[in-house]
Amino acid sequence: MSYQTLYPDVNKVLHSLTQGIREILRDNLIGVYLMGSLTYEAFNPDNSDIDLVVIITNPAESKQLEELKQMHLQVEAIHTTWAKRIECSYVPREMLANIDPPKTPRPYFGEGIFYPEAPYGNEWIINQYLLYTYGMALKGPEFKTLIQPVDIRDVQAACIRDLFQKWKPKMHDLECQ
Repeated sequence: MSYQTLYPDVNKVLHSLTQGIREILRDNLIGVYLMGSLTYEAFNPDNSDIDLVVIITNPAESKQLEELKQMHLQVEAIHTTWAKRIECSYVPREMLANIDPPKTPRPYFGEGIFYPEAPYGNEWIINQYLLYTYGMALKGPEFKTLIQPVDIRDVQAACIRDLFQKWKPKMHDLECQ
């Protein structure tokens, strides 16, 4: 693992995850990338989560998906402080070619649950920007070598879409209660 955080217990989790991912995906693995609060000094060990993106050459096969699910569950069982606080997306490299959210869902592990097919929304653009700007390679090449830079205006537009698509309806629901 080429990157170490300031938190020894987090480093143990990252090492376990990176090793497990490498063993399962083998030649299909391009890289494992840390993103989120751990990469831009906003991490709070009491309530932050660990955010990862795994870039793969081809979509994972069903056997690999089952092995990844079991590996994630084992890591959380061993590192109980981080149970339900690990988020990890498995993204085929071809999805990185477009700034728009992919139509094809990706495997995702979050809050202790493995989803073989999780759709992307506006967070796709936001995550690409954060990965390009702050992402740390745990295994593989620097993330910046995999995509073109993301324009901050595209991120702002995605945030505005998110506001109206996700948050405004929730505010209306609260007003109706």
